[in-house]
Amino acid sequence: MNISVMAGLCLAWFIAARMIGKPLVLPDFLETLEAFLTSWVDKKVMRNMGLTMYRVLVGSFYGLVVGSILGLWMGYSEKALTLFSPFVNSIRQIPIMAWVPLSIIWFGLGEGPTVFMIFMSAVFPLIINTISGVTGIDRNYFNAARSMGANTTAIFRDIVIPGAMPGFLTGLRLALGSGWMSVICAEFIATSSGFGYLMIEAQERLQTSKLYALMIMSAIVGYAMDQLIRLVERKLTSWRFKDGKAKG
Repeated sequence: MNISVMAGLCLAWFIAARMIGKPLVLPDFLETLEAFLTSWVDKKVMRNMGLTMYRVLVGSFYGLVVGSILGLWMGYSEKALTLFSPFVNSIRQIPIMAWVPLSIIWFGLGEGPTVFMIFMSAVFPLIINTISGVTGIDRNYFNAARSMGANTTAIFRDIVIPGAMPGFLTGLRLALGSGWMSVICAEFIATSSGFGYLMIEAQERLQTSKLYALMIMSAIVGYAMDQLIRLVERKLTSWRFKDGKAKG
């Protein structure tokens, strides 16, 4: 974000908070800034941040494994696409928060529901974008490979996986973003630890400035994860960024 825009937003916050005069609604900017800076060196905050990141990585890993395998299979095989599409497209329409009661029944309180909800948030973007990546490959490549005697394993290794990589990485970006948002929501309800739980704790104690600070931290961490995936995308699909912009 442009520094001048950031400075303008901070100034607007400072003025608006003074004009409104209700710290529970909009806390003082300087007080929030202090809470934001101290949170980065607060052991309790960092410990819970680490716990939340661990949950996101575990849930996203499960989503990555299932989503990439199913997406590659459905994208390559018309039979698999016909068989699984109704199931996938039906289940993904269920709001993520609707899974909370059932996940608590299945796994109890604690790690289980949060990891499950991250998985459910991550797996469908990966499936759909991987399918899109595979189906976007020119079928002439498959025909040429088969005419030269390539088997299914070779086709997957040399054509399907490289060709699906842009779609897969887009799905991974969406999956991590969805997983990060869903874990915060899950920690509101199903756990007594994690970054989301700290937000609820700040709300219950009427520490609005700390709540704002934690929300800003959450945005920064989510943005950092997204930028990391974009960096990986540029490395693995460098041919799409020859002019500094993604192609296709």
